[in-house]
Amino acid sequence: MSEYCIELNNLTKRFGKFTAVDNFSLQLLPGKVYGIVGPNGAGKSTTMAMIMGSLQPTEGTGNVMGHQLGSEQALKILGYSPEFTSFYDDMSCVEYLWYMGTLGGLSNEEAMEKAMSLIKQYDLVEHAYKKVSKFSTGMKKKVSLAQAMIHDPQILLLDEPTANLDPSSRMEILDTVRKMVQERKLTVLISSHVLTELETVIDHVVMINHGKLIMDEDIVTAQEKFKQGILVVSCNNNDLLLEKLENKYDVEKSKDSIRIMTSDVSILKKEVVKVIFENDLILNVLHEEVLSLDLLYKQALEGENK
Repeated sequence: MSEYCIELNNLTKRFGKFTAVDNFSLQLLPGKVYGIVGPNGAGKSTTMAMIMGSLQPTEGTGNVMGHQLGSEQALKILGYSPEFTSFYDDMSCVEYLWYMGTLGGLSNEEAMEKAMSLIKQYDLVEHAYKKVSKFSTGMKKKVSLAQAMIHDPQILLLDEPTANLDPSSRMEILDTVRKMVQERKLTVLISSHVLTELETVIDHVVMINHGKLIMDEDIVTAQEKFKQGILVVSCNNNDLLLEKLENKYDVEKSKDSIRIMTSDVSILKKEVVKVIFENDLILNVLHEEVLSLDLLYKQALEGENK
């Protein structure tokens, strides 16, 4: 048996003349959290739909733990929370989760027990008997996560789980995902176009653009690959410091500091100190930053377009 729990081999999906996913290959190892990132329309949701079997690939093959995509055996292994979830107008939270549990193969008693357990786990007890269709967007996302977990899947697919949420709700959903991963040691494929949110959750980054794979690396390796450092500097006259450095470096100015990108942080530090000394400035902040997922993605796209 393969070491991979999901294997996608040269998947292509066309809608008429439009190619949504183009010769896409990916292998997922058990117990890892993969972030699939890309702009809207990059092919993230289409890829997940093909893994679930709700869309058939135009070309290519794939399997989930050796089972064909979309097969009954594969679906028992997968939990799926789509970006847009529809709920029955007349079903309460507990009724909906119970129903989804029975569809997942649980007995009536097992489904009810699991539904109540997840309702407690996701802090939905006060709303258990209220209609899900009346819930806020954040609460609906919680219910969607709960239904994805109702049958104890080994692999979890989360399509834009924080989309259209306020900052507080986004953090709450991501905290829930972290706890699920830690407690159950799941394999997770989570998609987003809000790249910085995923940095605290994933350990492997998959980047897609125009349906094509442009990066498949663990985050540390990806950062090393670009060898890009960031130096954050602040002094008593940031405008003057910016003027001295902006012609030589990629510089971003915020309210209180300057972020400078470079391939050699040690040389940059010396130059910054020299500018500070020669212009009689007072240095307030000088520290390195880890390459962010946003910048990593920007550089990957720039490399693809060259």
